[in-house]
Amino acid sequence: MTVKGAARVRTRIVSLSVAIAAIAVALFGVPLGLGLARYAVADEGVALQRLADLTAAAVLTDLAHDRIPAVLPVAEPPGTSLALFDADGLLAVGDGAPTADRDVMAVLAGGGPRVAERGGDLVAIVPVMGEHEIVGAVRAAHPVSAVYTALVPLWLGMLGLAALVLAAAWVIARRQARRLAQPLEDLAVLAGRLGEGDFSVRPARAGLAEVDALGGAFTTTAARLDDLLARERAFSAEASHQLRTPLAALRLRLENARADARAHPGADVGTALDAAVAETERLTRTVEELLRLARARGGDRRGPVDLPAVLDEVAETYRPRLAAEGRSLELDLDGSGEPDGVPAVVGSRTAVEQVLAVLLDNAVRHGEGAVRVGLREVGDAVAVDVGDEGPGFANGKPERGRPPGPGAPPDGLGTGTGIGLPLATRLAGDQGGRVVVSRESPPVMTLFLPLDDRDGG
Repeated sequence: MTVKGAARVRTRIVSLSVAIAAIAVALFGVPLGLGLARYAVADEGVALQRLADLTAAAVLTDLAHDRIPAVLPVAEPPGTSLALFDADGLLAVGDGAPTADRDVMAVLAGGGPRVAERGGDLVAIVPVMGEHEIVGAVRAAHPVSAVYTALVPLWLGMLGLAALVLAAAWVIARRQARRLAQPLEDLAVLAGRLGEGDFSVRPARAGLAEVDALGGAFTTTAARLDDLLARERAFSAEASHQLRTPLAALRLRLENARADARAHPGADVGTALDAAVAETERLTRTVEELLRLARARGGDRRGPVDLPAVLDEVAETYRPRLAAEGRSLELDLDGSGEPDGVPAVVGSRTAVEQVLAVLLDNAVRHGEGAVRVGLREVGDAVAVDVGDEGPGFANGKPERGRPPGPGAPPDGLGTGTGIGLPLATRLAGDQGGRVVVSRESPPVMTLFLPLDDRDGG
């Protein structure tokens, strides 16, 4: 997230917060101001009616004796006008028109007191009651504008309070925007570092559930990418190691075919070429499957595996090389004691094939004499024993591993076994099995694989 983008996010948060606060203030303040104005007008009307009542009581005695009062009481507040009309609707004393308007005439006709707005004034009219009849009417008036003018300080106070509320909302919104945007900005920076290949990035907790959930997903993604990259890096080393022997076998087949063609012109080399093509196809499949295993997680693509078929296929790769060295490869596929053959194991065929290839390659490269591969059933697992007639682990060769001892890793496979045995150990563990040193001299290494639960019961 760029600085401009971060500023835009913060501005939006602040603007939205202030807008919401302004709407809330308006929804609360405008009705309150209008209600205050209506209340002030109604209160002024009550005050005018009270003044008119007091004035009517003051002039009642004079009107009852057919006298016209000389003056009316002083009207309060300033700006209020008083007028006394006789029973005929003529102005007797005070401020007003010489003749009564329709409101005054309605009161003189017995309509009762009334308060109304007329011509910008708030008017209150009350009758002056004699013993048996209405003898006059008192009219009190005050400008409505004066009522509103008196409200201006209150309205200004409300506007000032609203401004304070909006200012407080702006300050709080800026702080919250910074608190909300900063973790996202940090995540943007970490995402840039992640894109540059730094998979050690870990976002700090922000104290916000949603942002922390995003940070957790970011951490998980970084860890998965780191693991994937490590698998890809390991693949380049493991694949090169695993492809040496098949490539050597392929080269040997082609060299033999070329030698036969040179020694016997016109000889049929089709069988050798077909075998070379088949070996090339197997190499292609091996590369694809190794890459898939490097990217997969433990337990993926597992199913029943036909061990004899896998052993036959792997053995065909190593027999030419052993034969070229005057050595043999013996397969004992009947050691399980099962009348129907070796029970099926569960795992990935490619992974099992690669483990067996590592064990056979170890025996071919560092062993002596015949290489023997046998199968036997052990409890709920099948054991594949790979041995040769060499001195074994007692000679201290690092490529063959070291026997268990104080501080040694489990299963007797040390860290100095090169690329092959660590690969075999990891792949076997992914399939729920393990690789162990069964005998040190002559050496025998054993692959244990779990039986398929669906096999035979």
